[in-house]
Amino acid sequence: MPIETVETAGRRRGADLLVEVLRSEGVRYIFGNPGTTELPLIDALTEAPDIAYILALQEATAVAMADGYAQGARRPAFLNLHTAGGLGHAMGGLVNSQVSGTPLVVTAGQQDLRHALTDPLLMGDLVAIADPVMKWAREVTSPDQIPILLRRAFHDAGAAPPARSSCPCPWT
Repeated sequence: MPIETVETAGRRRGADLLVEVLRSEGVRYIFGNPGTTELPLIDALTEAPDIAYILALQEATAVAMADGYAQGARRPAFLNLHTAGGLGHAMGGLVNSQVSGTPLVVTAGQQDLRHALTDPLLMGDLVAIADPVMKWAREVTSPDQIPILLRRAFHDAGAAPPARSSCPCPWT
């Protein structure tokens, strides 16, 4: 497969770039509880039968499933949460994962940044919320940042020391 340039990648949907990076990182499962902000990802997964979305009824359960998988597989698990509320629901499990040294890569959906001035429901400073329990946290503000930030998240999650997870959140 040819190497994608940033200029070409910028013309693709963020969710398609996300799926491409997940494949290249060997991700077979996404654990999460999606909402409307994750619809582009769910749509992109229809073209990715090799990646299964493991649906949880609540974010704390999704964290527990991802944590167990990461410990069993001995590799970072990928966790997808829904907005600030979902990240809040996940915090107890993320603290447990941090204490256990479980490598997780966590994304959280965000409201469309073009609407930020209107204080949309469920929008929040996800990086500030996640930072206390993450090894590294960043906000994706444009699709062309997804490959760089997501690769760094996987690298950092799997690197020593294993005490904290990585979160390039929110992705758009």
